[in-house]
Amino acid sequence: MTAVPLPMPQVGPPGRVDAYGHARMPAPADAAAPSKIDRVEYGRYRNVYVYITEACPLRCSGCYMGARLERALKMSFETISSTLTTWRQMGGSKITILGGEPTLHPRFEDTIRLAGQLGYEHVITTSNGLAKANRKFRRLEPDDFAYVQISLDGGSAQTHDAIRGPGTFDETMKTVAELCERGFDTRVICTVNKANQTDCLRLLDIADDLGVSLVKFHVFSVIGRGHGSPENGMTPPEWLDFCDRIHEKAAGYKTRVWYQPTFARRDDMARFEAEGYRGCIGRTLDRISVFPDGRAYVCSFLFDTDLHFAEMRDGKVVLNKGPNEFDLFTGALAKPSCGTSCKAPSSCMGGCPAEEIVDGRASCAEYPDIVPVCRLWKSVPAN
Repeated sequence: MTAVPLPMPQVGPPGRVDAYGHARMPAPADAAAPSKIDRVEYGRYRNVYVYITEACPLRCSGCYMGARLERALKMSFETISSTLTTWRQMGGSKITILGGEPTLHPRFEDTIRLAGQLGYEHVITTSNGLAKANRKFRRLEPDDFAYVQISLDGGSAQTHDAIRGPGTFDETMKTVAELCERGFDTRVICTVNKANQTDCLRLLDIADDLGVSLVKFHVFSVIGRGHGSPENGMTPPEWLDFCDRIHEKAAGYKTRVWYQPTFARRDDMARFEAEGYRGCIGRTLDRISVFPDGRAYVCSFLFDTDLHFAEMRDGKVVLNKGPNEFDLFTGALAKPSCGTSCKAPSSCMGGCPAEEIVDGRASCAEYPDIVPVCRLWKSVPAN
């Protein structure tokens, strides 16, 4: 297999503005409302996710890393440098440094600084926010990041600690508070499941109190370690009911809210279309996720599979010539994944073929009024 040159994308305008997501929530009611919501078009390889280590001290029930946590591979700094350089040359403008727990990597701070030096316009990391992670953040400055994202799996110690371990909520909250006080753009991400959905929306109160800029919710997926906790998986109707609660709760908060719809009622699709939704983001190659073993995936829902898009070899991108996710995504345009008459043909555009691979069925075939929405899509509640 030889390295195949890939087309160069159009790179967005410079400047440290938040250019991720495909919809924006208007400003709070007490602020000057924008005349329109800015929308960002898809761009090839625009979003780069690099998993510099698979090591993590936690074993959260919903972690999509699965067996990788036990393998605990980490990239050498030389590999990190070549990977960041290659994807920047490919047109990447936003990079997220991930793990495992990325702050466990001995060259974490060097990695963050390198990303900025290479010209990535948005440098982000996602962390568990424990004390060891905070010690690394103390060696960095707010200007080193576009934002720092901290995982909180519940709005109280009771729900969060049940997933992440005793004492982790209070420890993480101290990190969130310190980052906000130091002037970091600090954000919270929450994986919602049946066990913690009771108080997840309390995170909006916490965020407003501490100065967190954004809270993002996404649904627990039965992948990775989630295979061991299928009872925590939410059905499409249950997740849609929770999304309704997000809409009811979000109004009036200073903190912005994002969520990944994942599913939609047929009547919701017009709104998503207006936000720019046009089906599977995976086939646009808008994002790429690179693991320490060199595998590069487009869709996080397929991380458990061998359907990777490409591999990194000696700093080069080598396309997967065997069965791969990109062929899967584009194939749905000619042969819809659900195999039924489409409920939203102008936006669904073949459905979610990854859903059939992972779940063994199309949600739209199982639930008469539900349409699958790409899991990489982010929406915002109406203000």
